[in-house]
Amino acid sequence: MGGYLQYTFYEFATLGWIEETVRPLVQGITQAIVNAHDNIQNGSLALSQGELLNTNINRSPQSYLLNPIEKRSRYKYDVDKNMTVLSFRNENYDGLGFISWFAVHGVSVNNTNRLVNGDNKGYAAYLAEKMMNGNNGYRNNFKQRFIAAFAQSNEGDVSPNTLGTYCTGTDTPCDGTRDTKCPNNSQCVGRGPGWKISDLESNRIIGQNQAFRAMELYNARKAEVKVEGPLGYIHRYWNITKSSLVQWLNTAGTTDGPALNGFYQNTTSGTFGWNIIKDIVQKPSEWQKKCQAPKPILLDTGEIEIKHPWQPEILDIQLFRLGNVFIYAVPSEFTTMSGRILRESIKDSLIEHGLGNNDTIVIHSGPANGYASYCTTFEEYQHQRYEGASTPYGPYTLQAYVDAFKDLVYMMANPNNSRSNVSETLPDYTKKGFNFTPRYRSDQPPFFKKFGDVIKDISATYYSKSLLTYPYVISAVFVAGNPRNDPMLEGTFLTVEKKIANDQWEIIRTDNDYDTRFIWKYKYQLLGISEATVEWHINQDIEPGIYRLGYRGNSRSSFQE
Repeated sequence: MGGYLQYTFYEFATLGWIEETVRPLVQGITQAIVNAHDNIQNGSLALSQGELLNTNINRSPQSYLLNPIEKRSRYKYDVDKNMTVLSFRNENYDGLGFISWFAVHGVSVNNTNRLVNGDNKGYAAYLAEKMMNGNNGYRNNFKQRFIAAFAQSNEGDVSPNTLGTYCTGTDTPCDGTRDTKCPNNSQCVGRGPGWKISDLESNRIIGQNQAFRAMELYNARKAEVKVEGPLGYIHRYWNITKSSLVQWLNTAGTTDGPALNGFYQNTTSGTFGWNIIKDIVQKPSEWQKKCQAPKPILLDTGEIEIKHPWQPEILDIQLFRLGNVFIYAVPSEFTTMSGRILRESIKDSLIEHGLGNNDTIVIHSGPANGYASYCTTFEEYQHQRYEGASTPYGPYTLQAYVDAFKDLVYMMANPNNSRSNVSETLPDYTKKGFNFTPRYRSDQPPFFKKFGDVIKDISATYYSKSLLTYPYVISAVFVAGNPRNDPMLEGTFLTVEKKIANDQWEIIRTDNDYDTRFIWKYKYQLLGISEATVEWHINQDIEPGIYRLGYRGNSRSSFQE
């Protein structure tokens, strides 16, 4: 959750409300809006849709099968395989960018990773922009002309680990439940298509699949639908607790990332030890138990009154109109079937109120504008796998969303009706947050060194492409400052430069690139002495030439705020 969600439960997951995370996030969003405003131009929109295979699977197929057969029989797959691409072009029909929606969790890079990573969606955006921009994105202060965005859809039960789940270190299948408990403390973990090499290879494959398919749809102009017509939007702060109560703690984790030992998916009764802890912290009321059944209440976050609400009560929901295309935004992670049901309900409401027809396209986008855990169907909730156990507002959460979006459609169709002005006030708990992250002191260079000095240089010898084993790692270590001092927005912590003339160098890689690594650590924490390692994992496609590695950062002096 990144340290920017203001509710207690989510703050615990990241050690609190972290200003070093929040400020760059706000600044980045604001700057993106400013950049968009400063580059407004006339153009056109088009929509393309197509199937993408071998990229996602259902990680809770047992829960999906609990949905009524009459609903499941309408669909070929137990996950959504369709990708939707909204393309942007200028008056000359030159490409400006696109937004792609496809349902797949961003969990290709597993939870052993300790580096910032955009996962498969991030790699897809990176690859698509590289295909369109080449190296031009490194010039002009790293600003790129063509922008590719890979948005999320109803991915609640959808995994990129397409080979299935196995006990680590074995070829024994498992599903994360007590019935398939893994032996010898091994864990039930999903395998991506490149698992034998690394999780990063799996990430590359799943991201590449999305990028290539999105580019195919973007370029399939004969099959695209022109988007034109009236524009509109409706937004509401909605109190979901007026429909059901908030409480949840999921400790079992998923097969994409197991959590606490001793907890399993598909659990409908609490453990002896956790029941004691639960009752000490907050004993749930009988009404709360009935409301959440068959879920075992492991932590009654809905009735705890410590600091401020542990989970959100006011949710941020939206509906956008672009002609005959409607995009709705939800803060929860919807499972495949719950997303299908809400999408169809919204389309029916649009037709009922004269805003849509049988050709209307409705796009599910989320989680957006905050975070409110998961949303399953009533039937999936009964199974209490990860998604059901992570649905905080009870078994009727989906119906609450369906009713809320019926209201949004009504509000869009009747903007002057008094009912259309109903919205709650979003509370602000940011001043009540806590921060348990380790404090960091001022930065100091080692004796006889200054910031940016090279501690360990790369070899000065020439490398022969024919003699190297790829990928080949080139690295250098520098005297550094804490990266928390400056997140380098629209900049980079590292550079790989190629010599193009006597004293001229061209940047060919930054910390945005998939074949670079920026690794920072304290050398002597009490003294504030740290170092940064810059790595370049080169492959056989790199052209012969002279290259150098660079490090960029900022230090924090003593007594500096």
